[in-house]
Amino acid sequence: MILEKPGHGEAIALIAPASPFDAALYEKGRSILENAGFRTVPGRSIFSRENYLAGSDLQRARDLTDALLDPEIKAVICIRGGYGSGRLLPWLPFPSLRRKPKIFIGHSDITFLHMTFISQMGWTTLLGPNVTGLAGAQEQAEAVLRVLSGTDGFQWKLDPSQVLRHGRRTGPVLGGNLTCISHMIGTPYLPDMTGALLLIEDRGEALYRLDRMINHLKLSGILPGLGGLLLGEFDDCAENDRITEMVMEHVRFFDFPVIHSLPFGHGRRNGVIPLGAPFLLDTHEHVLGIIESPIGA
Repeated sequence: MILEKPGHGEAIALIAPASPFDAALYEKGRSILENAGFRTVPGRSIFSRENYLAGSDLQRARDLTDALLDPEIKAVICIRGGYGSGRLLPWLPFPSLRRKPKIFIGHSDITFLHMTFISQMGWTTLLGPNVTGLAGAQEQAEAVLRVLSGTDGFQWKLDPSQVLRHGRRTGPVLGGNLTCISHMIGTPYLPDMTGALLLIEDRGEALYRLDRMINHLKLSGILPGLGGLLLGEFDDCAENDRITEMVMEHVRFFDFPVIHSLPFGHGRRNGVIPLGAPFLLDTHEHVLGIIESPIGA
């Protein structure tokens, strides 16, 4: 699947499928996109509020659907995660959306939408910073702008210290936020993970809760069938050494490669990586890289 990158002056939709957001951070993020030459089109209900959600399910689903169906919109970037994206899944018209894939960027709770777009429509999506994240970290803004300009090669050079178990595998990168993925198990919206390079990250979770979710992946049959396990950042969780030790204990009977400390998560190091696209992971050559970029002219 080739996604068309937006040209100078073309429209990028900004939508809020989950929680309310900080208006000042939103405006700063929007300005970064505008100053880079893009025209931003906010969803019509983004400033709505319904308890802990950015509007009703119907409002948020309508904004998302409108943006994805509008032929003038070249990319959709989520404003914030938080909670609520999973509530939209029954409202989305997948047969109508399937035919016109767009660049779709977001992270955290947006994992629900990434996994669903892949499983229900066969899309390639982009796990990466939300609009509010662009304002707080120059690295995140630069990563998103590289993707929008079609200049990101999606290649990561691994330090030997990042390798927990060696191996060479190819497969689609799938994943995102571990909590969201664990809540999708048993639903029709989680894609088949067989042979996948599963990328997981999280924030604010105690070690035993991370353990419980990894165990859930194992008991559900997902973990044994993976092609590789990619650990992002676990901000405000337990110490990294304790997390990797727990993970390796769970995967000790499997033979796939495992790497950690990739620049994806809730911290300042939050890059952009295509989900659903084939990657090569070769720990001997110290590389994680896409086989064919999904961003075209």
